[in-house]
Amino acid sequence: MTNQDYIRNMARLKEIEAIVKNPESSLDKIDELIDETRKLVGECYSYTRALKQKVDSLSETGFDEDENAEA
Repeated sequence: MTNQDYIRNMARLKEIEAIVKNPESSLDKIDELIDETRKLVGECYSYTRALKQKVDSLSETGFDEDENAEA
């Protein structure tokens, strides 16, 4: 997944939210959107989790912010 995919997924989730919040939306339509929502959320979670792991790995490089601030 790329950042553009993430942005696209988030935009689609906002569209789905608007549909679900609309009292005129049929329950059948909402039911159809549940699987799509699950897929989109899963993809976004995986993407952000991978980014978090990359950030966490920075601490494994031995970089110490306090030591470099003194230099």
